[in-house]
Amino acid sequence: MRIAIPVCDNQVATVMDFADRLLLIDCEAGQETRRNIIDFAQKLVPAKVARLADLGVNLLICGAISRPFFAMVLHSGIEIIPFISGNVDDVLIAYFRGCLVDPRFLMPGCRVGQYWGRRGRRRGHGGFRW
Repeated sequence: MRIAIPVCDNQVATVMDFADRLLLIDCEAGQETRRNIIDFAQKLVPAKVARLADLGVNLLICGAISRPFFAMVLHSGIEIIPFISGNVDDVLIAYFRGCLVDPRFLMPGCRVGQYWGRRGRRRGHGGFRW
């Protein structure tokens, strides 16, 4: 499995759409096996989504993300956990332990399972496999 997290310093980048660096984490059996930071400075959303697919990303953990970007990522077959913030290492540990729903990892004003619905309205229920 390959996880991607947009990063700024050692934090999850605030907005996925403008992220310039991406942390790639390879993992097997719930354990990290390798990590690598790559350039992710594509300017257009379709190019960013194509790059994620080319890199073999299975899961994207990110902060805020625009509705078009969110939809394109989902339609490309990549699972996504948006509205996450915090130190990258802490976020990864929480993900592997299954406790990423802890409110300390959610962006301010966000609730567990919040996502953009089909018609552009915020909905407060599921849509992600936590």
